[in-house]
Amino acid sequence: MIPAIPWYITLISLATSLTIAVAVWGILSSAAGRSGLPPDTQRRVRLGSAVFLAAWLGAALLLAPAPASLLDRDRFYLTPLIPLLVVVPSAIVLLALRRSPALRQVLAAASLPALIGVQLYRIIGVVFLILLALGQVPAHFALPAGWGDIAIGLTAPIVALVLARGARIGRPLAIAWTVLGLLDLVVAVGMGTGFLAPILAPDLGPRVPPAAAMGAFPMILVPAFAVPVSVLLHVLVLGRLLRGIRLGSGLVQQAT
Repeated sequence: MIPAIPWYITLISLATSLTIAVAVWGILSSAAGRSGLPPDTQRRVRLGSAVFLAAWLGAALLLAPAPASLLDRDRFYLTPLIPLLVVVPSAIVLLALRRSPALRQVLAAASLPALIGVQLYRIIGVVFLILLALGQVPAHFALPAGWGDIAIGLTAPIVALVLARGARIGRPLAIAWTVLGLLDLVVAVGMGTGFLAPILAPDLGPRVPPAAAMGAFPMILVPAFAVPVSVLLHVLVLGRLLRGIRLGSGLVQQAT
């Protein structure tokens, strides 16, 4: 079956992906200004992060298969494009972190509340519920992925605000939210690919086909761009929070 994605879902997917790229770049740009690095280094970090995010999103857009390409595919087919667009950019980030003290300094200066609050975009999970109602994605994927993303997205600004105000509960709340956010992504990807379905929904049988619509334009932007960016944000936040606990630093310092 060829996925039939309504035009408004396409617009939402495109707008959300662009918003993610611009918002993340904005956080990095602001952090560069507060990092204490020389102005030339700040400009290089800003330019490099802009090029990287634009190239990542651009590659996802240019390489995204058309829905019609799924017509002759086996129902268990999984496009290699998604792992490619996850592994390669993530490897570039890890390599850049290893080789660039300036980037590490910028990330250390990034606002934790901003890194958390930006994931308000996760409310895009509502489109999974819409597509479920339209019969375009299966319930075993749409329900946990949709409601999970909505919950994480709606609570992101609340957690960010509590952390920014320096409340005693801020750090443990942020850690719990981050872990749940990562768990939500694992479940969504696992159910979307069908790999976790036999474990989490054994009544579906030993082998479950993937959500085909997520492997073609425009929905492929979610697993190929939005999800790995979310994972990177969660890992960065969790690392900062846990490092703060080990060093015994104050919550206000971690929230800046």
